[in-house]
Amino acid sequence: MNIRAYLKNFKLTFWHYQLIGWTIYMANEILTSLDFFTKTKNAIPYVIVAFVVFFAETIGLRYLYRYFYNLRRSPVFYILLISIISLLCSFIMRELLMMVEPLFFDCSPAWIDRVRDNKYFGAIFLSAWLPFVWSILYFVIRYYQELQNEIQKSKALQLQTVKAQLKMLRYQLNPHFLFNSLNSIQGLMYKDVRKADLMLTELSEFLRYSLKHNNDIFIPLREEFEIMEKYLFIEKIRFSDKLLYTIEYPEEIGNAKILSFLTQPLIENAVKYGMRSNHNEITHIVIRATREGDKLCVVIQNSGQWIVKEEQGTGIQNTKERLQNAYSYNSSIDINYNDQMVNVEIKIPYDE
Repeated sequence: MNIRAYLKNFKLTFWHYQLIGWTIYMANEILTSLDFFTKTKNAIPYVIVAFVVFFAETIGLRYLYRYFYNLRRSPVFYILLISIISLLCSFIMRELLMMVEPLFFDCSPAWIDRVRDNKYFGAIFLSAWLPFVWSILYFVIRYYQELQNEIQKSKALQLQTVKAQLKMLRYQLNPHFLFNSLNSIQGLMYKDVRKADLMLTELSEFLRYSLKHNNDIFIPLREEFEIMEKYLFIEKIRFSDKLLYTIEYPEEIGNAKILSFLTQPLIENAVKYGMRSNHNEITHIVIRATREGDKLCVVIQNSGQWIVKEEQGTGIQNTKERLQNAYSYNSSIDINYNDQMVNVEIKIPYDE
C-alpha cells in the first residue's frame, strides 16, 4: 500500500487524539515555564510523573464517559456531569501530586498533614479546567465520529439503492429488445430462412456479449458502441439495404465511462420510427460521441420524422430515469427534429 492510499484510509482513533493532545499540552507547559525547569531540581521527573497521572486519569474517564454517552441524555445533563467529574478529577490529581512531591522536592509537612484551606480548594477549582476541556473534546469528537459513520452508512445505502434502480431499468431493456428481435426472426423464417438463421446467430452473439456486462453499471464508451454495432447489424439483416448506419468517435475517448446500454433504447427508437416515417426510403442512422470540456456528448441521429408518442415511450422515459439516478442534475437529454431529421443528444460528466 503506497503512502497516498494509506493516508486516504487513515482514521484518527482515541489513542491518536490522546497522544497528540497531551503532547501539545506538555510542550506548551515546558515552553511557558522554562525558568521552573532550568532552575528547579528534579523538575523534569516531576512533570513526567504528573503527565503519567493526567494521562492515566483520562484513560479511566474514557470508559466512564463511554457508559454515559450511550445513555443519550440532554446536553444539560452532560454539562453537569462533566463539571462534577472535572472537579473530582482535579481533586484526585492534586492529592496524588501532593503525595509524590516529597520524592522530588523538600516538602513539609507530610502529605497527610497538609492544610486543606480555601487556597487549596481554590487551586482545585482553577485546575479543573484541564479535565473539563478534555471531557468536552471527548464528547464532541465522539459525536463527530459517530455522525461521520452515519453519513457514510447513509451514502452507502443511497448508492446501493441507486445501483438497484439502475439495474432494474437496465433489465427492462433486454426483454423489450429480445421480444422485438424474436418477432423479426419469426417474420423472416417464412420469407428468407438464410437471413433468419443469420439473424438468430447474431442475436445469440449480441446476447452473449451483453451478458459479459450483465452486472456492470458503467462500461467504457468503446464497449458500449461495440454492443450497439452488433445490435444495428441485426437490424441491418432485417431491413437489408433500407438501413444504413455509421458510428463515429475519437479513439482517445474510448475509455470514457457511460451507463451500460444507455444508447440502446434510443438507437432502437431511431430504427423503429425512422423506418416507419421514411416511407420505404433509406433510413440513415448516425451515432457520434465527442468530448466537450468536462462533458461526454453522445448524439443519435436518424433520418425521418419525429413521432409525438415516441417522447412518452418506454425508451425515452427509461433513459431519462437512468440519467437522473446515475448523474442527478449533472446530465441532460435534448431532442431536436424537423421534417427530415431527428437528433437526440445526451450529455453526461466525462470520466475515465
